[in-house]
Amino acid sequence: MVTARRVADLVADRPALESAIRTTLDAEEPFTFDDLAIDSGAFGEIVGAGIVEEVDDGYRVADREAVEAGLAGNVEQETESSQEWSLPRPDRRVAGALAGALALVALFRIAFAVGPVFQEGAVVLSANDPYYYRYWVEQLLATPDLTLSTLPGSVAQGEPLYVATMWLLASLVGGGAGATGQILAWYPVVSAVLSGLLVYLLTKRVTDDTRVALAAVVFLAVLPGHAMRTSLGFADHHAFDYPWLGVTALSLVTLVVNDVRSRATALGVVGLALGVGGQVLAWSAGPLLIVPIGIIAAGLAVVWVRAGKSPLVSGAPILAGLLGGAALVWLGHTTFDWHTTVVATAPALLVAGTAVVFGVTEVVARVRPDPRLAGGAVIASGVASLVGAVVLFPEGWETLRTRASSSLFRSDRIAETAGLFSDAQGWLLLLGFALFLALPALVWATVQTTTEDRWLVPVGYGWAFLLLAMIQVRFVGELATFVAIFAGVAFVALVERVDAVRPPVPDVRDSIALPTRQQAGAIVAVFLLIGGLGVLQVPIKTNQLTTPPERYATADWIAEQAAQPEWDDQPEYVFSQWSYNRAYNYFVSGDSLSYGYARSNFEPFLTSNDSQAWYDRLSGRAGFIVFPTDYTEEPSPESIGARLGAYGSQTDGGDGLAHYRAVYESPSDRYRVYTLVPGATLTGTAGANETVAMSVSITGEGFETTYERTIETNGAGEYSVTVPYAGTYTVGETTVQVSENAIEAGETVQA
Repeated sequence: MVTARRVADLVADRPALESAIRTTLDAEEPFTFDDLAIDSGAFGEIVGAGIVEEVDDGYRVADREAVEAGLAGNVEQETESSQEWSLPRPDRRVAGALAGALALVALFRIAFAVGPVFQEGAVVLSANDPYYYRYWVEQLLATPDLTLSTLPGSVAQGEPLYVATMWLLASLVGGGAGATGQILAWYPVVSAVLSGLLVYLLTKRVTDDTRVALAAVVFLAVLPGHAMRTSLGFADHHAFDYPWLGVTALSLVTLVVNDVRSRATALGVVGLALGVGGQVLAWSAGPLLIVPIGIIAAGLAVVWVRAGKSPLVSGAPILAGLLGGAALVWLGHTTFDWHTTVVATAPALLVAGTAVVFGVTEVVARVRPDPRLAGGAVIASGVASLVGAVVLFPEGWETLRTRASSSLFRSDRIAETAGLFSDAQGWLLLLGFALFLALPALVWATVQTTTEDRWLVPVGYGWAFLLLAMIQVRFVGELATFVAIFAGVAFVALVERVDAVRPPVPDVRDSIALPTRQQAGAIVAVFLLIGGLGVLQVPIKTNQLTTPPERYATADWIAEQAAQPEWDDQPEYVFSQWSYNRAYNYFVSGDSLSYGYARSNFEPFLTSNDSQAWYDRLSGRAGFIVFPTDYTEEPSPESIGARLGAYGSQTDGGDGLAHYRAVYESPSDRYRVYTLVPGATLTGTAGANETVAMSVSITGEGFETTYERTIETNGAGEYSVTVPYAGTYTVGETTVQVSENAIEAGETVQA
C-alpha cells in the first residue's frame, strides 16, 4: 500500500522520479507504458514502489491522494504501530509468482514419487527409517492410555515432538493405519512448501529484493538434497526439522533489522522461542541445529560495537527468544520426560554463552569501542566458557563428547553418515551447480556482514551447515536452505549482467516487472545452465528412496503367506538386507521397530560357508529370507549367498543347501524369497565310493528351475543327503518321490 510518506521518501532519494510520477498523475486511466513519455527504468521503479499498479487493461495510480500529498510534502506523522500492523495490498504479480514457485517446490516432491508411494491401494513409504515412525504412531494410536509423558524411551529420547505431532494429526483424521500412512506420506511435501515460503520471507527480509527471494524458492525446488528428503512418502524426521529452522532464521533476522521496541520484535522473540524449542524437542541431535545461533550472536556483537550500538540493548530480544526456547525445552523435559538432561539443557547453555558474549562486548563498547578488541574478547570469553563447562560440569561434557564422537564423527555403511565431499561427485549430485553459484555469494555476503548485520544470519547458518554437511551428509537438507538463498542472490546478479532484468533500486523492490520474450529466454537459459543438473537429479535421487513395485509385491506376497492358517505357529520375521528390513517387516507383521538384527547378521549370513550353523541360528526366529539376486558383493562359490543364487543347488566348491527352500521370485528375478525347512533325508545305495548325480524339477511362485546336487557314497556304497524340496528326484538311475510332509517333518526317505 503506497503512502504519502513513501512517495515523499522516494522523491527525496530519487528527485529525478518526481516528473515521471507527475506524468502518471496527468495520464488518462487506464494507461499503458507506451502512453507515457518516461523511460522504462523510471516506470519500473514507480511500479515497484506501488505508486502505479497493474489492472486488467493497463495501469492506474494506486492512491492518487496519497501520491499527490507525498509530492506536495504533506506527510502526516504516522505512528510506528500503525505502520507495523497495516497490511499492504499484495501485488498480484508477486503473489502469482510466489504461488508458482511454491507449486514448483511441491511438484518436484510429488511427481516422481506418487506412483511408488501409492501402490495397489496401499501407502508404501519410501526407504527404511520412515517405517520406524509409522510403527510408533500406529502403536500410540492403538494404545488409548498412552500419553505424551509415557512415550517409550526410544521415542522420548529420540524424536518426541515429531512422533507426537504425527500421532496428533493421525488422530484428527481418523486414527487408523490408513490415516497414519496418508499423514506420514504427505507431511514432507507440506514441510517443503512451508520451507519454501520461509526461504522467500527470509531472503526478502535480508535482501529487500523480491526477485532474489523468488529465485531462492525456485532453486530450493530443484536442489536434489532437499527435494529427496522432502519427497512424498519419505517420512523421516529431517523434513520435520526444516520449517523450525526457517522460523528460527527468519525470527533472528527480524530481531536484527527491527527496533527493539517494535511489535515486529515481539513477534520475532516469540518466533525464536518456538523455533529453538521445536528444533531441540524434535530431534535428539537438535542442539547441533542451534549451535549456529551462538556463532551469529558473536558476530552481531562485534558488528554492533563497530556501529556504536549497545550489544546488550540490541541483543536483548535475541536473549529473550533464546530464553523462551530454553524454557520450552525444559518444560518438555520435566513435564513429559522428553530427552536426556544433557539435550534438554543445551538451549540454556546457549543462552548463558550468548549472554556472556553480549556482556563482554558491552564492556568493550563502553570502555574502548574497537571491533578488533571486541572480536578478541568474544574469542577469549568463548574459550573461558568452554573451559568452565569442562571444569564445572565434567559428566555433562563427557557425555557430549562421547555422543559427538559416536554419532557425529562416525564411519559406517549408512549413506547419510558419509561426508558431503567424501565422494568425488556426491556433492554435485546433491546440490548441483547451485553450490558453485552460492559459494561466491556466501563469501561476498560474509564481507558484507562487517557493515550490514542482517547478513550475519544466513552467513552464519551457511558456513555452519556447510561444515556439518562436510562431516555428515545428513545435514545437506539444512544446508540446502541457505544454498538456495545465496544461489538466488548470485543468480539475479548474473542475469542483471546479461540485461535480463532491470538493476535493483533500494527500497523499491516490492514488485516485479514482466520480462520481454528475449529477457525471459535469457533467464530460463541461465537457470537451466545452473539448475539443470538439479532438475535431472531430483527424480534420480527420489527414485533411490522409493520402494520399487517389485519389492512391495514381494513384501505383499510374503504377507499373504504369513496370513495363512498353516503359518500361525511359525515366525513372521523377514530376514533381509538391513536397508529394507523395516519395510518388509511392516507389511508382513507390522513390527518395523528395528533393523538391528538384519544389519548385524544378514551380510555375515550371505558370506558364510556354514549353512547348517545358520539354519540352526535362524530356525524359530526367521520365517522368510529375502535374497537380493543383484547382491553386489562378489560371493565365493561355497558361500551361502552363491548357493542361494543357484536356488540352493550345488556350486563349485559349495554343497547344495539342505534347509533353504525357494518359494517366490519377483518378475524380473530381482527378489527371491526362501523359507527354512527341516528337509527330508534321502538314503540309498550305489557303487562304493561313487559320485551320484541327483536332481529334481522345482516350481515356485514366479519361477521354474532344477535343484541339482552330487552325492558321494561311502565304502559300502551308502549315501545320505538332506533336501529342501518336495518332488520326484532322479538319483543316478533311480527315481524317488519326496512328499511335502516329509520335507516339513524332517523324515527319512529310502531311495
